Amino acid sequence: MRLLTWMACTFAATTLATASFAAPPADELVAKEASWSKAMIAKDVAALKEIIAPDWIGQNQTGKQATRTEFLASISSGEDKVSSMTNHDVHVRIIGDLAIVQGMDTEESTHKGASTSGVYSWMDVFQKRGGKWVAIASQNTPIAKH
Repeated sequence: MRLLTWMACTFAATTLATASFAAPPADELVAKEASWSKAMIAKDVAALKEIIAPDWIGQNQTGKQATRTEFLASISSGEDKVSSMTNHDVHVRIIGDLAIVQGMDTEESTHKGASTSGVYSWMDVFQKRGGKWVAIASQNTPIAKH
């Protein structure tokens, strides 16, 4: 009996030690948001294309909308520059193959050379396509200084 118990425990320990555990979807999306921030700082358009779906639409605080192509052009041209960005207060809600990610970031940034640095509140909608999460819609709003 002791040998059988030992064998069962050894098998279980070996199985657990060699199993690859996928991150829970919420953790995966929080990590994807961090990757998005890093890609913007690095002007890494290839990485941004992996995160943002071809049919993505973003909307800023003025109501102006941008397509993925327009957004990527503004990053690669330097029209929009981000030198630092730290996400915080990130919350994820998953509903089937859709996820709503809301959070804030503190950033050092410029638009056409003018400072846009500050704290922003944002929301991204992701959809699981082909087994991976991609952003399909975004909105951001600067937090006014009081």
